[in-house]
Amino acid sequence: MIAGAAFVASLTQALVVPLLPSLSATLGVSGAATSWLVTSTVVVGAIANPLLGRLGDQYGRRRLLLIALGAFVVGSVICAVAGNLGVMILGRAIQGISTAAIPLGIGLIASLAPPARRAASIALVSAMLGIGGAAGLPLAGIIAAAWGMTGVFWCSAAVGVFVLFATVVWVPSVPVATRGGTADLFGAALLAIGLVALLLPVSQGAVWGWHSLDTVALLVLAALTLSGFGVAELRHRDPVIDLRQAARRPVLLTNIAAVLLGFGFFLSFLAAMTRLQLPGPHGFGLPMVMAGLCMVPGGLLMVAVAPAAARVISAFGPRITLVAAGLIVLLGFVVQLVPGHSILQLVASTSIVSAGIAVAYAAMPALILDASPARSAAAATGVNALARNLGSGIGSAVFGMLAAKAAPTPAAFAAVYILGAGTAVLAAVAAVAIGRARAHPSAQ
Repeated sequence: MIAGAAFVASLTQALVVPLLPSLSATLGVSGAATSWLVTSTVVVGAIANPLLGRLGDQYGRRRLLLIALGAFVVGSVICAVAGNLGVMILGRAIQGISTAAIPLGIGLIASLAPPARRAASIALVSAMLGIGGAAGLPLAGIIAAAWGMTGVFWCSAAVGVFVLFATVVWVPSVPVATRGGTADLFGAALLAIGLVALLLPVSQGAVWGWHSLDTVALLVLAALTLSGFGVAELRHRDPVIDLRQAARRPVLLTNIAAVLLGFGFFLSFLAAMTRLQLPGPHGFGLPMVMAGLCMVPGGLLMVAVAPAAARVISAFGPRITLVAAGLIVLLGFVVQLVPGHSILQLVASTSIVSAGIAVAYAAMPALILDASPARSAAAATGVNALARNLGSGIGSAVFGMLAAKAAPTPAAFAAVYILGAGTAVLAAVAAVAIGRARAHPSAQ
């Protein structure tokens, strides 16, 4: 059921993507305005992952997992009954809280699963970030075609209620990992302000203009606020993010790899969805549902690869596994650079990238948990989830800039694939640089 909770959380982003074109016409707003339905979720999710992870370590990971799932249900209902864009953005923002279910679930597994099954369980939960996205696209398109926009959100609310009930019944509580701590409310506020100020221009810069006053002012505010956050966290006894722990080489380099691979994964995803729907000689002109179905093989491959990745981790260690993941993602981008123009080539490329991401997302929590104290498992993996989300947000912004500045030609797509290949190489290099790190004495 923990994997089910992670699946629900991963649906948060994918569900709304097929609805964006029709929402513009239905609500009578611009495409730039409807993009806030994605931006609000990304921003809130980036804040929720480390914050709820830390609160889960302090007050109970199962309790915070239930709160995250409840947020998904509440947000879905708000979106289903919303009569205007503003209310729907509020619902999507509340849904963003649910993305913390993945690090909270990993923290629970670290405490509940026997050692023989822990790696495979963590690999499956971590891979749900991509699996849910791949499954959510065609599902949302099919449901929207049958029951409309509100049907998508009512169905997501029903799924959320089922998983919430099942979690209450079948997922046991575990002892609180950190006793006697205090909530770092000031640090949480600084982190929230800083991430909002950073992610808003990252996600909206292509719309606002990178030299606009709004963009520059928010980036300056982000730099100042996050600097203040760093100072405050170093002085606090129970910080939201333990910066000293995060600066340890295995943790730091793993999170750098997370940013890079999150960036590359989103480039691959957006390029594939764009080409599949793009009419004319440079695309395939498929409707949204068919384009989404073309992404299903990648999701299924992620499901199949996750258990195998756990065995590779057990045999060779998470560092070598992460290096291999970077090389697999590189291969996926190289496939697209081979001359040719077919749906089969595109599906093969995105599936290989997805497989590499599944391997990477299995290895990263293992590296983080090995290098972190057991009492901070959820918080540490929450920071790793933040790194993935940050990479995805930057990837979305970069793709938006490339799409805005260049016509969707083979040369433009080749630039995207070369950039994605470069990030995969850098991620593999970061994994190599981790070295043979010693596990934290209290790591489970």
